[in-house]
Amino acid sequence: MVRPAVAIVVFVCACSWPGVAAAQNLDLVEAEAPSLFAKMTAPAGTDGLLSRPIVFTERGSVLPSMYVGLIGLQVYDGYSTNRGLKNGASESNAVLGLVSAHPAAVWAVKGGTAFASIFVAERLWRANHRGQAIALMLVSNGVMAAVAANNAGILRRQK
Repeated sequence: MVRPAVAIVVFVCACSWPGVAAAQNLDLVEAEAPSLFAKMTAPAGTDGLLSRPIVFTERGSVLPSMYVGLIGLQVYDGYSTNRGLKNGASESNAVLGLVSAHPAAVWAVKGGTAFASIFVAERLWRANHRGQAIALMLVSNGVMAAVAANNAGILRRQK
């Protein structure tokens, strides 16, 4: 079970790796790209992220491929969690254990955590904290890879 899951994640990451997307390549659209500035005031207690100018920069494919990898790992984790619970396993994560009786709730939590990680990484990237954005996605993907490997081992033992 592990090999197909790993193969799918590697395939998806490899397909999203080559080159910069055409819409993000400033060389192709430099004459057409307007400079946009957000004219909003930052809410109290924020560091002013909303009032910073939006700068279009050339983005590599590392961060988007990590997004795809995280989504793939979250999908596999949701699938393996629901399948393991159906076969009699118990949820070891206390937070997810509260909603593990409802498969739709498990999928909602998985989607929410993937969205939150990607959202925070994007905000970091746009605020010119690129190293932190990549580090966040590396940690998120590493944790989810360990969870997916653990779930695959449990499913293998259940057979």
